[in-house]
Amino acid sequence: MLIPGALRTVAIATAVFCLGLSPDGSPANAAAKYTAKLSLDVQKGNPKEVIASQFADKVRQATKGEVDIQVFPNSVLGGEREAAEGIRLGSIQMGILTSSVLTSWMPGLQVLDLPFLFNDDAHAIAVNRPLTKALSKDFEAQGFRLLGFSINGARELMSRFAIEKPADVKGKKMRVLQSPIHIALWKAVGANPVPIPAPEVYNSLQTGVVDFFDNTATNYLTFKFFEVAPYYVKLDHVYAMGTWVVAEAWWKRLPAEYQTIIADIALQSQDSLPALQQKEDDAALAETQRRGAKIHVIKDKSEWRTMMKPVWGEFSAKIPNAKESLAIVEAAAK
Repeated sequence: MLIPGALRTVAIATAVFCLGLSPDGSPANAAAKYTAKLSLDVQKGNPKEVIASQFADKVRQATKGEVDIQVFPNSVLGGEREAAEGIRLGSIQMGILTSSVLTSWMPGLQVLDLPFLFNDDAHAIAVNRPLTKALSKDFEAQGFRLLGFSINGARELMSRFAIEKPADVKGKKMRVLQSPIHIALWKAVGANPVPIPAPEVYNSLQTGVVDFFDNTATNYLTFKFFEVAPYYVKLDHVYAMGTWVVAEAWWKRLPAEYQTIIADIALQSQDSLPALQQKEDDAALAETQRRGAKIHVIKDKSEWRTMMKPVWGEFSAKIPNAKESLAIVEAAAK
């Protein structure tokens, strides 16, 4: 039995398919032998959408138009959870989805939410290929073909008050993702975690329901969080990772040659995203600073790391294949 979200996803995707339209309303490539709808939650012009569109163009060129990937931004095909359901059902063929969205089917992905897992962008990029290889079979068993991971951006603190060390957040109300790991890591430094849905964050800060939260740099500007949280504190404690997935049934219909082309171009695209994301983040922060935001970089993270480290021990024992995944992460840092 389909859940309401999945029904909505199927209905939207079916309507688009029947009309034969691309995301901008123009006719889809009639010459293509294989067509795919790629779902994104971000708006047109976002670095993830730009890279996804470039990926689609390169695949189209490399296959001489026989594989036509149409990119649908701004959750046109449904939210990330709905897109994941659509990919498993076959009504959507591709998506770049936040890793936490997929943990219902792939609980091993929770390892990506452990605090201070990556040293920097280069470390996260280096993990991509070996981690993709290690997890591929598990994804296939759930109806997904894993093409790799890309960096959506590091989560940073956005606050009503200045933050430098863990003692500064002790007793403060922290809006967290509705995730056991995120709740635990902020309890570890003495904060009071409050799980709140994303659409309620702005008002919760404005009214004092919470004192601070974490998010990515571009969202700090896009959602005007700087208006109610004027302190932006760069801590890089958790990386938000995008998971590139394809409907396994659709993938198996492709010739092996095209599978190789798509997989190779996906990895190249994932490598190029961080530089574009960094450029966008820098521009976003500069604009918020112009509007009065105070930007601060925490250079000494040792105390934060020490206090959050017990979360690794608490959750790594519960996360499937955590030992193997963490070994890959550690090896990639060398």
